Amino acid sequence: MHPFGGEEAASLERLLGLFRECVRHGHWELAQACVPQLRQGPGHGPEKVEAVLEALVACPVAARCEQNCSPRRAAWLWLLVLEKWLACNQKTVPVALQRETEFLLLLEELQKDVSEEALKELFEAFECTQDKHIADRKRKDGHSHRFSLDVVSALRKLLLRAPQRAQALLEFLREEPGMHSSSLQQYSSVQNIFVDFLRESLKSLQRLQCNSEISAELDQRELVDTIYGALSMMNFEMEHQTDEIRQVFRELLDACWAEGSPLREEKLLSCMLRKRSYGLLSLYSSVLVERTREKFLGSKSKGSSKQLDTEQAVMTLFSDPKEAASWKTAYFYCLSSSKHFLEQILVTALTLLKREDFSGLSSLLRREFNPLSRLLILLGWTHCRTLESAKVLLWALHKTQDLCNDLVLKDFCDGLWTQVEVLEWCIQQNR
Repeated sequence: MHPFGGEEAASLERLLGLFRECVRHGHWELAQACVPQLRQGPGHGPEKVEAVLEALVACPVAARCEQNCSPRRAAWLWLLVLEKWLACNQKTVPVALQRETEFLLLLEELQKDVSEEALKELFEAFECTQDKHIADRKRKDGHSHRFSLDVVSALRKLLLRAPQRAQALLEFLREEPGMHSSSLQQYSSVQNIFVDFLRESLKSLQRLQCNSEISAELDQRELVDTIYGALSMMNFEMEHQTDEIRQVFRELLDACWAEGSPLREEKLLSCMLRKRSYGLLSLYSSVLVERTREKFLGSKSKGSSKQLDTEQAVMTLFSDPKEAASWKTAYFYCLSSSKHFLEQILVTALTLLKREDFSGLSSLLRREFNPLSRLLILLGWTHCRTLESAKVLLWALHKTQDLCNDLVLKDFCDGLWTQVEVLEWCIQQNR
């Protein structure tokens, strides 16, 4: 019996009891159906329900599971229920609890392909990324953070057979910025797996290219897709670059530029243009710039200055008749130098102007950068050392140019042209 007027509270109390019984006997669907109503329970009822939900997520082994539902899968299902419960109170599931639940579910799905010892090692590695104290304790105990051959072999197989699962696994093992030093070996170990995998794949691709059989062509396509897939998963921070990674990028570029290669540089770029890939792009750009310098400039003499080298590179890039290729290379060139491409163009143009190389200046500004012509006259006017050079500059970049929405600049340049004509007339009159 319940007191008169307390029917709702009594009903919710009985519903809470039903919820507990369903959980105890593993009737998940019925238990989940009770949850939305229990949020309205009186007193500490909602707190008890929340505690039960958190316990089901954190320790699903203690609860009875439905048939064909493993404890880890049950934990993930209850995690979804807990997320909805907390969202109504504008709260979120603790990040550590959510990540551990999802990671354990992933390990469960990998049981068929990965040995139990390797799974245990992967979980220990995951713990180190989550808890600094665990990582420090293992380091003090003398435990190495490098993966065993068993784990390395398993990850390489996943890269070939189940790249999506491999990517998910590596995302869990990847720490946030500011990782503690005790996990750097583990991070390096993951990085080396990618490096070795890509290098061996490139070697296999070279061998297949020498084979003209149809089966070899099919293997080439599959291997190329594998390389693209591995590159799309690769991720690292700028401070963790190594010579091995730079060498891999050199080999990738050489493979793309080789005649008849099935690898496409545009596809490589599409694999790298994604979230949290700044380190990857920066390294690629620096390697591309090195290769571009070697290709366009040849071996640099010891006496040449860096400024002259940069000027030659920019001039060569924008003298390329293939506009798309020149813009792509210029993008990476400027990315590696940490300069905006317009700044690089203006600096190069002013250098040419100081040397009175007006033909080179006209060549640089003949296409997209033509609207900068009159601006460069004003920026470099004080560098004109003779009346003749000032007249040639105005003729090349002003008198022969159409209006480019720069009426104000045109008026200034018209004024300079008038001054030059007046000075020229004065000189003639004094002869």
